[in-house]
Amino acid sequence: MDTEVWRGSVAAWECDEMGHLNTRFYVLRAVEGLAMLLAQLGLPGTTRADAETSFAVEDMHIRFHREARQAASLSLSGGVLEAGEDWAEVLLVMEDVAKAEVKATFRIRLRHIRPASDAALPWPEGFPARAEARRVSMPEIAAPRSTPVGPVVSRASAAAARGMARLSMGVVGPDRVDAFGRMGAWNFIGAVSDGIRSLTGPFRDIIAQNADPVPARVGGAVVEFRILHLDWPRLGDAYEVRGGLQGIEGQVQKLVFWMLDPVSGRVWGTMQSIAVNFDLDTRKVIRVSDRARAVLAPLSLPGLEL
Repeated sequence: MDTEVWRGSVAAWECDEMGHLNTRFYVLRAVEGLAMLLAQLGLPGTTRADAETSFAVEDMHIRFHREARQAASLSLSGGVLEAGEDWAEVLLVMEDVAKAEVKATFRIRLRHIRPASDAALPWPEGFPARAEARRVSMPEIAAPRSTPVGPVVSRASAAAARGMARLSMGVVGPDRVDAFGRMGAWNFIGAVSDGIRSLTGPFRDIIAQNADPVPARVGGAVVEFRILHLDWPRLGDAYEVRGGLQGIEGQVQKLVFWMLDPVSGRVWGTMQSIAVNFDLDTRKVIRVSDRARAVLAPLSLPGLEL
């Protein structure tokens, strides 16, 4: 059976100032891939506005292995890691078609739902057998490295968020929702991307200015994400993203982001990001010196978690 679930390329307008595909478009492609995988498993049309059943992403782990730059031809292959009565855990692998190299891997837990109410719905007859036929094992390349392993109970709350920096804020518009009026999964990571420079810019400067040698041009990249979708803002709902530095581990910055309703305090989702800084000329990671660690230590938020 053909395991490909998406194929396309990187458009110039999908790239950020670092010259590579912005994270929101990785997730957008992954959601398209999930819909195609479910269609191949006997559930076509799950993202149509008139669909009687659909899916909701609950937990997503992403590892970025190599940059996907403008005009790169990409494909996604997909398989089922495990499936329960109304849920499934899926593996997606994004590869460069021309170079045959892995760009990113996704481990995604999704739930089969009735879109009108978001209530969980058992898979239809025949789905377990078809899912078993597409069963795959978790490869080492997709396994978590610096993010939590296994189920996570989020500690996010409006009260705890007051100590975190506000990065972005707005109201969910028609360009940010899916066919059912829910914010698309790619727009949580997109809202973080929109405001992340105000948080990470000073950290990046500290690391670069204390490097040896000091790079002329500095950029940043995420190498791993763990995202929990706890609730779904809908068209017209307010949101804000709060973030903070969890700490420095090796050569990476561990960052945590929470998306909340700034009016009610409702928590929409949480995310942990593992990021590096790199020299834009050499495209190599900038090592975090002991001097930089000493300056960054007081800026981290103790106890900050997903």
